[in-house]
Amino acid sequence: MNILIVEDDFRIGEMYKEYLLKSSPEDKIHTSLNAADSLKVLEKHRIDLMLVDIYLPDKHGDQLIEKALKKYPYLNFIFITASQESQKVKNAMQLGALNYLVKPVKLDKLSDTVNNYRKKVRTLSEKDELDPEEIELYFVQNHSSSVQNLPKGVDPVTLKKIEEEFSQRHEWTSSQLGEHLGTSRTTVRRYLEYLRQCGKLTVSQDFGDKGRPEKKYKKNPL
Repeated sequence: MNILIVEDDFRIGEMYKEYLLKSSPEDKIHTSLNAADSLKVLEKHRIDLMLVDIYLPDKHGDQLIEKALKKYPYLNFIFITASQESQKVKNAMQLGALNYLVKPVKLDKLSDTVNNYRKKVRTLSEKDELDPEEIELYFVQNHSSSVQNLPKGVDPVTLKKIEEEFSQRHEWTSSQLGEHLGTSRTTVRRYLEYLRQCGKLTVSQDFGDKGRPEKKYKKNPL
């Protein structure tokens, strides 16, 4: 697989490269420090996957991707950046990013993310038709944390069920959702807080009938 790492800090780019080659030495990994050099690499090599920082010296990473996709629409890409701006996250989603990793990124998480992509590509190339479960897994992993990267105590099936409840109802408290699902409030709160940290939910403070403050969770419109 041909990978292009776009990172303006040479040391970080080389660190990513060295770590990824440990798990997959057959990969060809290119690095560039800015958008201009990245476009030159794309002209010379067919890149399968780009790992792109947002803040580059000559152009923002999302602007680079937008330009590159016009000429190389087959490109797949993952943002690795310190930016937590909602607009940048929204841009990444609209452009079709496979993932959005916030720095500092643990190297094993980066490797898992790239390996998940590699497995999906392999599955698509080996099969003419996929099972419904395989199709669902492909898209779930594209737009949310992979099963391997979920924190301890967060089950992917339960997580998906809780996400679906926000399509049926606009707003939930942990106690309301726990009663609805027949699950403890503490367990539900763990999942709600995880979804909030991922940017999928927003939270506001509410005072219940007894005057006690309780968090209300809403689906993030982004």
